[in-house]
Amino acid sequence: MNLEQKAAQLIKEYGMIGGGDTVLAAFSGGSDSSALLFFLLKHFGGNKIYAAHLNHMIRGADADADEKFAIETCGRYNVPIFTERRDVPDIARKTKTGVEEAARAARYEFLNQTAANIGGAVKIATAHTASDNTESVLFNLARGCGLDGLRGAAPVNGNIIRPLLSCSSEDVLEYCGVNNIAYVTDKSNADEAYTRNFIRHNVASKLKEKFEGLDGNIFKTSEIMRGAADFLDSCVDNIIKNGASEVPLGVILPLHKTLRRAVIARLYENAVKPSVKKLEYRHVLYVEELLGSRDKAIDLPGFVTARVSGGKLSFYRAENKSTSGNRR
Repeated sequence: MNLEQKAAQLIKEYGMIGGGDTVLAAFSGGSDSSALLFFLLKHFGGNKIYAAHLNHMIRGADADADEKFAIETCGRYNVPIFTERRDVPDIARKTKTGVEEAARAARYEFLNQTAANIGGAVKIATAHTASDNTESVLFNLARGCGLDGLRGAAPVNGNIIRPLLSCSSEDVLEYCGVNNIAYVTDKSNADEAYTRNFIRHNVASKLKEKFEGLDGNIFKTSEIMRGAADFLDSCVDNIIKNGASEVPLGVILPLHKTLRRAVIARLYENAVKPSVKKLEYRHVLYVEELLGSRDKAIDLPGFVTARVSGGKLSFYRAENKSTSGNRR
């Protein structure tokens, strides 16, 4: 199947776009987002379609040129476009995060703010492809991960839709060529100092030489992992009610270890809210070791403490956020 067939099938399978939906396309000007915008206009021209471009201010004049390209392209297509500039390198320094992480956070914040400004129910369409999913899964696998890391990007996540997620980067380039779709090339994509670029050029590309259809195969595996993770989540939902951050030992101890560890992870997430933070697997195992104790505690990231006491496993945030010697 070609890109249009794959995208149309995925959109139908997940009910991504309805007849009256407003769609906000994340538009960087690269090949993926250019193909996405062209596809949306061709097949969903009856919908209200907007574009959004964030200048991350990472690449100086090149980033400014990409912004200009995005504005001019949307002008030709008669698509309203929202643009904004955010100094991502400065944000990364202030938040003490990596540039890639800061850029992603800034991008989604911008997209969600733009959708809110448009008003109503807006679907935010991003141009993630099966090749992006492959890189994410390989990255997560290399670091060590559970089901969450192996299920990759979801085709639908709330108001975020990814119509091209079953399409490879090769599908995208072919589609752009056949339809004479202009796009810009981000020179930083060749910089292997960025982890994703390193994986793309040194790992994924080599695997593709040996395994035909690699992106499609990993996408199918991600779908299986998403199903398994969703099932596990539903089991946890039946155990932990109303955002609880404690559970009786008599409930958690008899569980299969996989479900027990998922319960521990969920209890932590409930305790650390409103922060969106997941517990690393090694920390889950530390907590699991507590379950054989009568009265013992361990400090975890996010200033959360896990304690076994009174026949319960409880998680709570410390009021005094000073570093504890017991913190792992």
